[in-house]
Amino acid sequence: MAGTGDEPSMGPLETLRAVFRLEAERTVQLARLGREAAADDALEDIDERLSSAMAQLDAHNVNYPLHMVARRYQLGQEDYLVLQLALLPRHGEALVHAMTTVLGEGESEPRLSHAVALLAEGYDDWKQAADDLMTLTVFEERLVTATPIGAGDFALSPSQAVMELLGLE
Repeated sequence: MAGTGDEPSMGPLETLRAVFRLEAERTVQLARLGREAAADDALEDIDERLSSAMAQLDAHNVNYPLHMVARRYQLGQEDYLVLQLALLPRHGEALVHAMTTVLGEGESEPRLSHAVALLAEGYDDWKQAADDLMTLTVFEERLVTATPIGAGDFALSPSQAVMELLGLE
């Protein structure tokens, strides 16, 4: 079943991969909103393709694993975005660089400072904003790990359990 009629129907595994990639691209576009021109249009396009892919999963009676995790742990949007940031390296250097350039200085890994820039825009106290984010469910439940890298920042990475659930390890 095709979502909009423009794209061919994919099997469940291909569709799961498409959703995984589209959610990463969506996260990058969310970071670009208000920072780069045409981010709204790109986000709208991604949302349409994501909706189509999710409809295909429904047609195959398949649940997307990260959505199951989100329901299980009652993750809010902030939690889910941090989880998506942590997963970006699994999509290649280009997406990581795109995200970290929009939210930082083009670092080679997603960091807590990027999450703060994305989720606590306009913050006055970086340390307080970072401390507040560290209380999110994704950190408390160890779905995302934060490894100190100096200067008060942390590298973000998905937990081994999340990686295994997604078939990435």
